[in-house]
Amino acid sequence: MLFLLSLFACNSDLLLSSGELGNINYTIVTGYKIDGLSLNDAKLAVGYPQTIEASLTLKGWKVVGDQPFLVYHSSGDDSLSVESESLLDGDIGVPGFSVQADTAGAFMVESYLQDEIVDQITLNFVVPDAISVLSWIREPGAEEFTASEGDTIAVTVGSQAAFIPIPEFEGERIVGNVDADITIEPPEAAVLGYNIDEVSESGVDASSNPASIYFVQAGAVQICATDTINDVTTCQDFEVSE
Repeated sequence: MLFLLSLFACNSDLLLSSGELGNINYTIVTGYKIDGLSLNDAKLAVGYPQTIEASLTLKGWKVVGDQPFLVYHSSGDDSLSVESESLLDGDIGVPGFSVQADTAGAFMVESYLQDEIVDQITLNFVVPDAISVLSWIREPGAEEFTASEGDTIAVTVGSQAAFIPIPEFEGERIVGNVDADITIEPPEAAVLGYNIDEVSESGVDASSNPASIYFVQAGAVQICATDTINDVTTCQDFEVSE
């Protein structure tokens, strides 16, 4: 069995750094805990768009004045794509932006007001060498999910599991909302769960996203997550009992 898994957010973390000129604060929010608080020191996953928020410092307000919404962001490196939010995205302050690197390396993003540079920040991108899987388990009859980690996780038949794919580099978590293909071995050991949004006389409104599975067979089960862009696979073992 194979299904696509996007980030299933739980405890989030916030990384913030002021730009090199001290006029803009750059912020990124992850859906999982990560070491450190500085965006300058963080590593971002290659191949995926990452959303970064921007806000003026007190010094920056003096530079930009009453036109922060005219600030835009760009990069002179062809290996980094930068897309600024527009006024239509709703915020009147400094627009945020998304970045995506095609290769590993350090890339500078520059923020401009018209043709004058306001600030700049260097972002570090790496290719993940592992994808860890944080498992959230709901036992039969339970009303809440509990986080579970370990070489082998013990569950019972009928348990529901949801997963967070977390990119890693050299044993540490990195920043990246990644997509992962989830495979189950043996395939008949689990079934894909559906989230029911509404039931009416005309039908059922349901979705498989965020993805979850139900364990339906006792024995050893292996769940593997593969980064769809960087082709990195990590597996989690489960022991399912009756």
